[in-house]
Amino acid sequence: MSILENVCPICSTKNELEAVVCENCGSALEDPFLDPGARTKTTDMQALSPERIKDWLVDQTTVPEDGIGVFVEGAAHPVYTDSKGEFVIGRKVGTTSEGLFDLAPLGGYHLGISRRHAVIRRADAGYEVLDLGSANGTWLNEERLVPHQPYPLVSGSHLRLGNMRAVYCGSVISSSRCPLGSVK
Repeated sequence: MSILENVCPICSTKNELEAVVCENCGSALEDPFLDPGARTKTTDMQALSPERIKDWLVDQTTVPEDGIGVFVEGAAHPVYTDSKGEFVIGRKVGTTSEGLFDLAPLGGYHLGISRRHAVIRRADAGYEVLDLGSANGTWLNEERLVPHQPYPLVSGSHLRLGNMRAVYCGSVISSSRCPLGSVK
């Protein structure tokens, strides 16, 4: 087997390099000697239900004016803020020169976040999100995104990246602030 192949040890099917399970027989493809951050974990863990997201208490004053904030479960403050334009959501492995919102410290690997999972970028009317062909998918308000197609973000939109739930809060597209609970 060459470095550029990901062959199933059970049925010998050649799989995509990022695959964790064989597309033919479903056997695990993870290499026990490979750095666990180098591949995306395919997970069947249940994500938080959207009904529970509306109960989050977040501090919306920390979102930059004319910018955005991304909140994840359990955080009153945004785990990422931006007012510049474009950033990739994923997991940092090694060194990278691009603007990366690194979800590895928040359990990204175990929640199925790919190294380059999605991108949020400025558009004419505000911001939009694109799935970058992630292994475990990206959802916007419970709709799975077609990879590499832009979807407009509205303040209060629910994002699911693999099994990580997040809420996008911004002031560019809508004049209202993020429609969540207020900070304690």
